[in-house]
Amino acid sequence: MGYRLEGPAIEHKGKADIVSDALLPCAIQVPKDGKPIILMRDAQTTGGYPKIGVAITPDLDALGQAKPNCTIKFSEITLREARKKLAGLAEKLIRIS
Repeated sequence: MGYRLEGPAIEHKGKADIVSDALLPCAIQVPKDGKPIILMRDAQTTGGYPKIGVAITPDLDALGQAKPNCTIKFSEITLREARKKLAGLAEKLIRIS
């Protein structure tokens, strides 16, 4: 359902638990232990941990192929860049189908 990341813990400023709310694949949650979880395509529909960001859909494929202990780097992109990457993924899928 999700990939738990290792590394320095993310410290919560407030409570680590929140009222359960909707979740979608690609959400990045941070439970009490401070170790982020990236939700994959078969993610649950609700969750009670704070969310700090969202991975873009095309990157889930690469994450799903990642080997244990590989390094994952995050970078901020614009909505326009995310849409462009999603369009590239759609084109790729059309070519191979």
